[in-house]
Amino acid sequence: MPQFHVEEMAGETVIARHVTRAADALSAVRAVTGGQISARTDHQRWFRVVDERSASVHEFGVEEPPLRTDFAK
Repeated sequence: MPQFHVEEMAGETVIARHVTRAADALSAVRAVTGGQISARTDHQRWFRVVDERSASVHEFGVEEPPLRTDFAK
């Protein structure tokens, strides 16, 4: 299996780096996050996956549940 470099991003800042082996870029990011993944649109937390074998870069967003706000006071 090919090796992928997965960078966890907060905005445009790298907050963590991972190296994993997987069949493809989507499988690589799933191995790191274990969560719901989507194509990156306007996510604050996202993942950049570099596939050196095909010289390509992929971007994925993380689907996170909305923060609950308690308005009862």
